[in-house]
Order: sequence, then C-alpha cells, then structure tokens
Amino acid sequence: MLIDSARRAEAAAKEMLGYVNDGSVSCAEAREALAVCKAFMAAGSAFQAGAARIIAQAERHGDGGTQVLADAAGLSQRDARSQVKTAQVIEAVPAVRDAVESGRVSQANARRLAEAVEKTSAADVASDDELLAKAQSMRPEQFVREARRWTADHQDDGGVSEYRRMRARRCVRIWDGDDGMVHLRGEFDPVTGKRIASRLRAEARRLHDIDKKHTADSNRGKRLTFDQCMADALDNLTNITCARQGSGRPLADICVVAQVDDATGELVAELPDGARLPKTVLEQLACNAKLTGVVYDRKGKPIWRTESRRTVTESQWQLLIAKWGGCFHCGANPGICQGHHIEPASRGGPTNLDNLVPACWTCHHRIHHDGWQIHKSPDGNHTLHPPDTVSFGPARAPDHAPALFKPGTQHDPDPPPPPPRPSLSGGESGVSASPQHEPLFALT
Repeated sequence: MLIDSARRAEAAAKEMLGYVNDGSVSCAEAREALAVCKAFMAAGSAFQAGAARIIAQAERHGDGGTQVLADAAGLSQRDARSQVKTAQVIEAVPAVRDAVESGRVSQANARRLAEAVEKTSAADVASDDELLAKAQSMRPEQFVREARRWTADHQDDGGVSEYRRMRARRCVRIWDGDDGMVHLRGEFDPVTGKRIASRLRAEARRLHDIDKKHTADSNRGKRLTFDQCMADALDNLTNITCARQGSGRPLADICVVAQVDDATGELVAELPDGARLPKTVLEQLACNAKLTGVVYDRKGKPIWRTESRRTVTESQWQLLIAKWGGCFHCGANPGICQGHHIEPASRGGPTNLDNLVPACWTCHHRIHHDGWQIHKSPDGNHTLHPPDTVSFGPARAPDHAPALFKPGTQHDPDPPPPPPRPSLSGGESGVSASPQHEPLFALT
C-alpha cells in the first residue's frame, strides 16, 4: 500500500510538471497549485524523516535516520541531520508538528521552533498560541528574530547560560588545503562575531574604495572583488601595526540597541538582528562604548538624541600603563588589556583616571561575568578578588614604571612581573555568579 501511494504521488507530480513545461498553465492556476504543493511538500518532508527514523531504529544505525535520509533524498549530511532533529523535537509539541506537516509552518520556521523547545521546554512552546501564529504568518527572515526574542524572554537566566554556551564553542581553525591555499574557519558568539565582521567590512570598504580610484586612474580593467578586499582586510587587521586607520579614528565596531521594556521596566539589549544580550554582556560592552540616547514619539519618530563616549583616551591609557605596567591584577601585557570602569559606566561612573584600571581580557571577563570584585585602596593600588572574599591589602605596584608608549604598536615592552598575589579563600575554580546591574539609561 505504501509503495502504491508513493507511485501515485510521483505520477501526480510528473503530471503537474508536464502542465508547467508545455506552458498551458495560467498565473491564477499556478498560484493556486503552488499553495497546494506547499502542503504536499511539507507532508513529503515529514514522511521522509519518519521513514528514515523507522529504518534507523530497526537496523540500529544510532543516528536517528540521518544517513538513510541523506542517501534517499540526496541531502547533505548537515541538511539531513537538521531535518531529522527538527522532526524529533517537534514530536513533543503536537500543535507544532501538525502545523508543519500540513504546510502551515515552513521547514525553516519549524527549525526555529525546535530550537525554542530545546532552550526552554515543550510546554512553554505549546502554551503560546501567539508564537505558533507568528511561525505560520512570518517569513523565515522575520521569524528568526522573533524566535530569538521569545526564547530569551522565556529562559530563567535571561539568556546567560545560552550565551556562555556559545562563548564556549568559539573556535578558529587554520589548515593547509590540497589546493595550496591556506584555509580558515571560525565560529564566534554573537557579540564577537558581529564585532569581527564589522571591523573587517569597514576595512574592506576602505580598500575597495582605494582600488576603485586606482583602477580609474591607471585604466586597469579588473577590479578587486569585495571578497578579496575582505581577505586583505583580515591580513591588515591581524597586523598589530594596522589596528588603527591612518586618520587615527577607531575602526567600526558593533551597534547594541538598549531600551526599557514598557511592561517590566527592565532594560532589554539586542543586536540589530534581534539577538538578545544578557545584562552581564551589556555591562561589559558599556565599559568602552559610545552611548547614544534617543527619545521617540508614539509613531516611532526620533525627537531627541544625544551622545557620550566612554572609551579611554590615548593620554589616559598611557598614564594607566605607566602606573600599572599591564593588567592591574595579573600583570598581563597591555596589548591584551582594556580600560575598565571601577564604578560601571552604565551606573554613571566617570571616565577619569580615579575610576579606571587596565584589565586583561580574562580579568575583565571575571569582573563582568563571574562576580569578581575590585577592592579600592586609598593609595590607588586597587585589588581584584573572587566573590565572597575579603581584601588582604593592596597589591604592590611595579617598582619601575615602563616608558610611555602607544598601545597596539610593534614596540610594546615586555610586561613587568605580576605583583605578588595574596592567598584568597575560596580559590578561583568553580566560581560563577551573575551580578545584577542597573540600566544604561531610562527613558520615560
């Protein structure tokens, strides 16, 4: 019976294709047939995943049917694995499963719903009729942002654990290919990925404009492609001497949109593509950022705008490094340090020397994500401690301050030996905390 049904479906599909190929179909008929085919194709995809699962279970493949589906449907391993996984996850939410199998929800939106189930629960997704309605009415490009927002709102920790999971997956691989080229592949969390992409595109645009002018002046026919400029931009930006453009202006970074939720009064921060950021990440980004406050009218038109900058100036940075020699806690090389506001900028902390210390990437992450605290000392030699510990006195500053220099040059001095660190109760392992922060600003 199953074989007969499959052959009838094949015959019907070939008959439909014949009508299209001979040009005898009107636009109205084609549109109506496409709507019917949407349900037909959705049911076919659900059948493929289900049949592959039955075969894999019976033959004990252990992959849920991925290989069977890839072979039978001519899919890549990645696409087959995604289709099988989506089918398995939405099985726990009958309303979603029925909507997918009937074609009311596309496969792309079904994947987003499956991700929402994994990151929250099947009960949360099943109880939200509005989310399912949006999955049926929105295009995949729209629903991906909506699903991300919904997931962040329904996670107990506001997305902190999910962000840490993505951070833990970050990686870059470089290897020599058989074609003689060097290959590079990387995965990053949303903030780091957007930041890298923005810097590369800014530099690539600059190189593209230069090449355009050079091509016109020299009558050279072939111009560089933008992909080639992206490769050249990566080469430039990985050279520490090219970390700033010739004009001295910092390269483009990322945009974070923060707004106050009308219902809860909480500050909500997102990347422009809708990716929600935990408060701890927003707090860290606010340390060195340009803040733009905007007030909108009821129609969404901006009626007031102001800016303030929280980045450390060159002269401030030189004085900080002259005092500390590197990271204020571990003494790491200043080339991997950032200016940190002791009193957070999001709480009104000023960008002056009394409220700044140089912190390496590791120590900066500990402060913002693991609850480490800075204990201020009257003489300015502040110390960093894990949560729930007490201060054992100020750390010793370097005996000899290094010569002033501009960070990011190829003549960075070697870092001084780190100051002696007291033995802290509790140690550094197993420490995890998520401090609460005040919003950057409140608009009423």
